[in-house]
Amino acid sequence: MRHTSKGAVVGFMGAILLVGLVRFGLTVSGAPDEITKYGSMTVVILAGCVYFGAASLSRKELAAVSYLLILPYIAVELGGIGYTWATGKTTIFHVPQYSFEMPVNVHFWVHLVAGLTWQPLAVFGVMLIVRAVSKRWTSSQHGRPTSG
Repeated sequence: MRHTSKGAVVGFMGAILLVGLVRFGLTVSGAPDEITKYGSMTVVILAGCVYFGAASLSRKELAAVSYLLILPYIAVELGGIGYTWATGKTTIFHVPQYSFEMPVNVHFWVHLVAGLTWQPLAVFGVMLIVRAVSKRWTSSQHGRPTSG
């Protein structure tokens, strides 16, 4: 991976972590969920999908990036759910609309498994879609025929 891509990955990971920590701080300080919900790590991850999907990275590099973007997200999610589990205090990380009303201990383990399996694969898939759209759009802008 090029040096500039590594810097961008670190930047996005830092942004995801920062937004997640703000979200955690808001929820444990008692801010209403109607405000806390705007601290969205998902939005930062999707921005990363657009950025890296449009970059000239190989599939192998995109797969690695997808896991790296999920790491800070899953760390914050597990921290937030773990906080609720350990203290019994409700946080935005474990409310019915996000936990599907699972017990907190099950919700914790489901997030761990998802963070190591389907979530990075979903991010990878979004990046591949962005890459395909980007290539098609770039080709049409330059008058080149598109394939496939």
